[in-house]
Amino acid sequence: MDYLIAQKRFKGEMLAIETDRLRLSVLRKSETARVTEYLIKNRDFHKQFSQTHPDSYFTVSEQRKYLAFDCDSFLSGSLVPFWITLKGSNDIIGRVSFFNLAYGGMMNCATGYHLDQDHTGKGYMTEALNASCSFMFKEYKMHRIEAFILPENVPSLKLIERAGFVKEGSRASYMHINGQYRDHEAYYLLEPDYRF
Repeated sequence: MDYLIAQKRFKGEMLAIETDRLRLSVLRKSETARVTEYLIKNRDFHKQFSQTHPDSYFTVSEQRKYLAFDCDSFLSGSLVPFWITLKGSNDIIGRVSFFNLAYGGMMNCATGYHLDQDHTGKGYMTEALNASCSFMFKEYKMHRIEAFILPENVPSLKLIERAGFVKEGSRASYMHINGQYRDHEAYYLLEPDYRF
């Protein structure tokens, strides 16, 4: 899936790319209210598959800190945090981020994502993931992108395989999810395998 780097940035964006239906934006902390609204709306929906968060995570004051961290990390080259909107809309419908960026002989990173409960089953995350992986390969020159998914998260497993990721094994006790540390399935995508 191809992408275009948006020539015009909206207020509150540090960077934006576009696909056929979506806009993926790195947001400034001025957009905290939008992000918080999305997270509160999807709190229960995301709970079974997302890392454990305290109640304070779902507040504007806490999300302002997270967005400030996102911006600093993006500028330092260690994180690419895309928030997803439909073209022509201001409502956030998801996020796909790339973290743990390693350079030099490694040139790899990991990805994680989530989507609004009312926008599943429409191919939005497939479109966002394909375009953003292409962006990471082309613009950041990454060689390898990794993803870690709970074994029972069947929609996410199908998504990652549609995007061309290959199962590598599993990670024991990888992340604290919904009250306990959980094993995850490990996948990777190599730049030579990616279809531009």
